[in-house]
Amino acid sequence: MADDIDVDLDDLRLMTARLHRFITEFEEIAAHTDDVEEAVGRPTGDGRLRSRVAEFESGWNGNREVIQESLTNVHDHLRDFIDTIEELDVNLSRSDEE
Repeated sequence: MADDIDVDLDDLRLMTARLHRFITEFEEIAAHTDDVEEAVGRPTGDGRLRSRVAEFESGWNGNREVIQESLTNVHDHLRDFIDTIEELDVNLSRSDEE
């Protein structure tokens, strides 16, 4: 006889919703990265700080994309897991009724 599996689907759904929010925030951040460089401007006519900000933004964009992709993968796997558990629950309930 197999042991029962206890899965708190409410917690998993909450985690999935939060991951979705993080992913959305990472997508929205991409639209504002140039704003920082523009806000820095050229203090005292010197463009070095602006150049450093541009370099940082460029590196951050690459890292942001990797993080966003990883978050999306975790979200998708978690969603698939929830769907599978729900489907198993329905199928097991049906088999108990027979």
